[in-house]
Amino acid sequence: MGVGRSKEPRVVYVDKYHDITDQKVREAKERKARELREQAERERRQIEEAERREEERRRQLQQQEEQEKQRHAAQLRKLQDEALGERKKLLLYNFGDKHGLRNFTGVDISDMQSSDRGLRIGMFGPSGSGKSCFINTCERAMKLTTKGTCETQTSGAEGTILVQEYLDDVGSKFCMVDTRGFFHFNVNEYRAMTNIVYGRILPGEKIDLEGKKDVDKDDSWDTFPHWLHAIVIVLSARDPLLLNGQHVTNLNTIREFMRPRGIAPVTVVTHVDEVKDKSELDKIKLKASAATGSPQSHVFFIENYHPEHDDRDFNIELRAMEIINSALVVGERYVKIHKQQQQYAEEEKRAAAGQASAKESVDDFFRRLCDNKHIPFDKFGPVIATLTEEDITTTKLLRDNWDDLEAELQISSRMKTYIKEALFE
Repeated sequence: MGVGRSKEPRVVYVDKYHDITDQKVREAKERKARELREQAERERRQIEEAERREEERRRQLQQQEEQEKQRHAAQLRKLQDEALGERKKLLLYNFGDKHGLRNFTGVDISDMQSSDRGLRIGMFGPSGSGKSCFINTCERAMKLTTKGTCETQTSGAEGTILVQEYLDDVGSKFCMVDTRGFFHFNVNEYRAMTNIVYGRILPGEKIDLEGKKDVDKDDSWDTFPHWLHAIVIVLSARDPLLLNGQHVTNLNTIREFMRPRGIAPVTVVTHVDEVKDKSELDKIKLKASAATGSPQSHVFFIENYHPEHDDRDFNIELRAMEIINSALVVGERYVKIHKQQQQYAEEEKRAAAGQASAKESVDDFFRRLCDNKHIPFDKFGPVIATLTEEDITTTKLLRDNWDDLEAELQISSRMKTYIKEALFE
């Protein structure tokens, strides 16, 4: 036997196309085309769905914007109706409307009711306070105009006062009295305040306080309807003299004039839109109250109309009319208290006897009450301070004004009962 020899590898050729027919080729092509069509359909549906969702999003957004416009328009209409309603009430105002004529029972107010101008609201404020803009804002609210008639710059040199009436031509029984050139914090302020408040300077008349001529009382408007019955003091929220507390000293003469006369001023703080930190507004209100002597409830913030501001802002107008209403409320109260004081003075002249309660001070009344009820006197300290601000200085004034004051006093109902029993025993 010979040596074994390896076999040569055998090569087998396979024809991979031997079983592919024309039919199978067509089927493969159709299957591929179908797959492509299905993929394209899926992509088309995805695009359509994305477009539908985007269209739905736009539609919802448009619907929301339309609803927001409708809400804004409804709010605007509501504000407009409210502003027009307040304006109408002010245009129809007659003296006594704020407290009701029953509140003036026993008080002769015929002179105020028959006066052409009615209740006169004095406007005071240092240069740059925004007082003129505030008067113009009130005019625009009441007259529905786009401009006011009050000059925004101070007329006259220092030491000259010009008194001018506004809103005296709208048919209502009140007007605003501007005092341009006031608030220079000099020695003549007290005399000037007296002449203005008591109507001794006629509208349109210029008074040189540093000259030799003094206001002649005999030639003045020195009758009660021509007095100022309410005072509005306008300060700027950006005034450094307000912010550093200097106005507390500057306005001391004004406070000392108003307090014993029962004049409770209303304070308006302008330029609040320029206060960057809104948390500072409470501090500004406190400082304004300390400077003018107004209770904090009678300190109002406002963003005035400006000369270039032609569009109506009902929020601004409502705020301006709220301030006018507040001035009318305190003005009516001042008239009542002043006339009551006049009556008391006349009664004292006619008969000195039986006037113990009219002469008894509020302090003495509460000391007597505390002794009878064994109550610490200091519990009534805030009450006495409030009454002093309202110029309620005697027991008789307290008794006659008790219906107005009872709700305002921040004490318990039990304490109010004690006071009422002592007043009307």
